[in-house]
Amino acid sequence: MACNSCAKPFNLIRKEKGCPGCGFSYCSKCLNNKLFLPKLNTEANVCAKCKRLSQSNQPKTFEPPDSYYKRMGLIADMSSNTTGNKSSESEQTSKDEEIRSRLQRLKENRKSAAGTSNEEIQNRLQKVKGDIPKISDAELQERLAKLRGLPVSAVQSQPVLPAPDKRTEQEQADDLLKQYIEQTNMNTKYNDEFDNLVKDMESRLGKLKNSEATSELTKTAERPESESEDEETAVRKIVDKIKAEASLDPDELPPSTNDELPFCEICNEDATLRCLGCRYLFCKRCFMEHKDDDNGCSRYEPYKAPKNV
Repeated sequence: MACNSCAKPFNLIRKEKGCPGCGFSYCSKCLNNKLFLPKLNTEANVCAKCKRLSQSNQPKTFEPPDSYYKRMGLIADMSSNTTGNKSSESEQTSKDEEIRSRLQRLKENRKSAAGTSNEEIQNRLQKVKGDIPKISDAELQERLAKLRGLPVSAVQSQPVLPAPDKRTEQEQADDLLKQYIEQTNMNTKYNDEFDNLVKDMESRLGKLKNSEATSELTKTAERPESESEDEETAVRKIVDKIKAEASLDPDELPPSTNDELPFCEICNEDATLRCLGCRYLFCKRCFMEHKDDDNGCSRYEPYKAPKNV
């Protein structure tokens, strides 16, 4: 829109205002004429045309300004041009309708072609694949059994799922307590058997030591008289020493001057065995764990802690 007097377009700075006399649009610069309007009963800013009409004695007939006529003339020219182009527009619309109908036909043909093409593709795929062999589950199970070398019943057997636990919390707690008691009984039984085995081994070793001592005595007795007197004196000394050790009471033995502690090297419990390979002290259970044939730690001797420790 533009001012009807100066024909300048309206914008943010040049705002549109209506003349209170005639009602047409003007800018603020063109509404600079003051006139008393009886319909408003006050003075107001009116356009120059309303001011001229008020000063003349002619009857007041409000006519549009010249710029309005100019604008209307342009619109008339445009309307004439549009009437002249109506025929061309009708032709254009007919062409548009033809194009639209063609597009619709193309869409329909494409849909039908897509349906047939999918069917053709499926048929081709079926021909490429050929007939799918139908094998029953029983035949498959027989083949699996032959491959694994198992009877068919083993393959056909389905895994048995565990039954749901329907016990109450108290029953479950009681069962757990029973299992714990059974486990402790098994442990005590194992410990007793282990102790019995160790005692049996100790007794066998003691017998072997006594037999070795007697064999030495018999060997010395069976030696020929041709041996030198030094050997006889050495044997007598050994025999006297053995007799003296056998006649001595364990309580009367002299106190040991060894500073080693009578505890197991592993668990620090009271030691009962001494390894003949490494000469360390162990309890019965730890010695079995420490036992090693390669390092010479496969033999032991009983150990008793001295009283002064």
